[in-house]
Amino acid sequence: RKLLRKCENRHIPNLIADIKTIRQRVFVSDVQESVFCVKYKKRENQLIIFADDTNPRWITNSCILDYDTVAMSDKFGNIAIMRLPQSISDDVDEDPTGNKALWDRG
Repeated sequence: RKLLRKCENRHIPNLIADIKTIRQRVFVSDVQESVFCVKYKKRENQLIIFADDTNPRWITNSCILDYDTVAMSDKFGNIAIMRLPQSISDDVDEDPTGNKALWDRG
């Protein structure tokens, strides 16, 4: 048997600790760099990172609260809630041209 690679994104810097999905949006938690918001573009078969947390956190668990909000806890006992601004959310959902050029510079 052979596993087919459908699509991938190699821009997550460290070890992935948790993956949560809601519709076409994926919240990927990294062990040292907090949470990355990834959009799956079905038509283009691409995973595009469009937002991330500016504060590094050692994430141990995460929970999606709604389409734009994720709660997370770190290994030091802290709890954080990250919410995407509506303008960023609308850009990634409706503008297929701008976010690839911005985030594919890896």
